[in-house]
Amino acid sequence: MPTILIDQERRESYRLQFSSAKRPQFLINDNRHAVVDCSAHGVRYTVSPGTPPAPGEHIKGLLCFCHGAQTPVLGVVMRVEGGEIVLHIPYREIPSAILRSEERHLLKTSAENLVKTITRVTTPSLPDSSAATQTTEGEERREFHRVYYPITACPSLFLEGKKAFLIVDISVRGLRYAAPKAPAPHLYHLIKGILHFQRGPQVNIEGTVIRAQHDEVALYLHQEIPLNILLTEQRQLHKNYPMWPP
Repeated sequence: MPTILIDQERRESYRLQFSSAKRPQFLINDNRHAVVDCSAHGVRYTVSPGTPPAPGEHIKGLLCFCHGAQTPVLGVVMRVEGGEIVLHIPYREIPSAILRSEERHLLKTSAENLVKTITRVTTPSLPDSSAATQTTEGEERREFHRVYYPITACPSLFLEGKKAFLIVDISVRGLRYAAPKAPAPHLYHLIKGILHFQRGPQVNIEGTVIRAQHDEVALYLHQEIPLNILLTEQRQLHKNYPMWPP
């Protein structure tokens, strides 16, 4: 089974957002799609007229930036919503040199709109209360608010009535659980279950497998876990495990 290497999703946090006048073009066969934002391992682009691709479908195309840079893209559709397609690129990342060059162009031509056109997200090193404040500033920052658990505080994930799996870390759009003695699920397999937190809340989850390696499985969640639950979890970790993470 192939493995997706994402380096714990930290490289995903470098993301460029484009104004409508500066959007790159994603060429798929003879169709052009405007790119809303992109990172080393992801592209969000607009849907053209017709039937949109389904989650899990592979998409191949050429990403063309306004200032001449081009790079081939082979990705997997993670979700389709609001007239946009979110594509995960597991096999070959968009070069960081291209992303940083595009960032410089955006800064030069639209400095007054920096907040709107460029979003920098730094992966929080929890438990740091200042990081929790920063991650509430907009949708992209919320997506990378991640809580890491010590073994004695892990929530449990019950998959369709089967045995429970311990959660290693979690964010509003993703989670990673330990499965040391269980068969690894196939990549892009749909998984449903119930997430049980030790302090009471239960959340129904549905997600797509984006990584299965080293006895751990990473899911991309189709629906967000409420941010208030994650903030409560972080506060409890601060209180009960002041030296965590080591």
